Amino acid sequence: MKNKFVLLLFIFMTALFAGACGKKSSAHDVPKQSEAADEQKKEEKESRREGGNSRTAEEGEEKGEKEEKPPASAVKLGDDFDEAYDGFAYLQCETLILKPDEYGERTQEKTLKIFLPFGEYTSVNQNIGYADSRGMDLKVALSPFLLGDDADTLEETLKNHIEAEYDVFFNIAVYDLELSEIETMENGVKGVVKYCYYDKWTDSFMPVYCTYYLTQTADEMVLVEVEINLMDVREGMEERLAELEAFYGFDIAWDAKEAQKKLENFMAAGVPDTIRETTGYLLFELPKGWEADYSYGYETDTFAPGGSVADAGCAISISQEYMGAGRIDITESLSSEAAQEAYIAGFTEGAAYTVEDVKIEAYGSTCMGEAMKCSFRAEREEGEMEAVMFLITNENYFSVVFVMAVPDKFEETLAVAENILANGRTYP
Repeated sequence: MKNKFVLLLFIFMTALFAGACGKKSSAHDVPKQSEAADEQKKEEKESRREGGNSRTAEEGEEKGEKEEKPPASAVKLGDDFDEAYDGFAYLQCETLILKPDEYGERTQEKTLKIFLPFGEYTSVNQNIGYADSRGMDLKVALSPFLLGDDADTLEETLKNHIEAEYDVFFNIAVYDLELSEIETMENGVKGVVKYCYYDKWTDSFMPVYCTYYLTQTADEMVLVEVEINLMDVREGMEERLAELEAFYGFDIAWDAKEAQKKLENFMAAGVPDTIRETTGYLLFELPKGWEADYSYGYETDTFAPGGSVADAGCAISISQEYMGAGRIDITESLSSEAAQEAYIAGFTEGAAYTVEDVKIEAYGSTCMGEAMKCSFRAEREEGEMEAVMFLITNENYFSVVFVMAVPDKFEETLAVAENILANGRTYP
């Protein structure tokens, strides 16, 4: 077991110090990340258009000029109506398709006619319909993937879905979260979520309202999700919402003045000066401006100011590995002076750089378990680096929080890491 600890640390330290030796990583420059994220979002939306009868917002307005329209409530979700139905000024008819599954539980193809807003990003991908229009994101899924048991009621199913969607470990940009009680409707159940979303690229918050509606038709569940954010709302939103409500049969939560007030109250209470980060198993805070440096792959989660270890001259990396069913205790393994000396000898001999002043001492309890602290200096051609490895065990997991920096940045970087160890939260 001890040899495995040493091997993991060699791999971990070599990768980090190699990256700190002046390697440039322009892919992690913050403005370029923002552009890449925007481009990716655009591509994702474009890809949704395949298979859908996409129309522009202008075409929708022209459609709205036609006269003598049937009442907007003439058709409802689940009705069997003509696809050519032309009773909405701002919506277009689409058909969701649910194909037979490979396990034979669904032997026949099923279809569901729905309405989506006209817009550049309106499309259908088999059993899911999408629309991104004027500050509103709409998603309609026939037989959606939902957590829970078959015996769960609609209320229980929707409640579990919403709670999973807003689990802070996986939705770290959500602040001031409000979850409503699940409301029973005539043909389904509804839940409303309100929050302030943090956009790290603009370092700003925006209020968002999400309405979730779950119903059952033709022996299949249908989930409707409507998300509206104040910053992107444009003229004509109310008219579109009225038509969507008429077809889908539930009220969509939205009040621009209330949303603005929610944002003002949140800002007045004090805006956080840190940002949330997560590795999936650990939730913690970092100073604003710190970003993940993805050039180190996925074995570790590495963070640095600006997202570049090479440019910042400092980093914090976090890794965790399952070590087997038997309980392990690093403090017990390194409790004796002889064990520490043997560990240091093996560590120094196997290091990729000249390592000096290695010292091991008990650190105590952390959010991830009991820890030993291994500090040292590394001499490189480019200069000296100071480093600390927190070796942590908890039952059968071995974790390493690795701090390294040039001397003049070491203390502030170490303080960030110690805050993670003291105040982080492990999942679940």
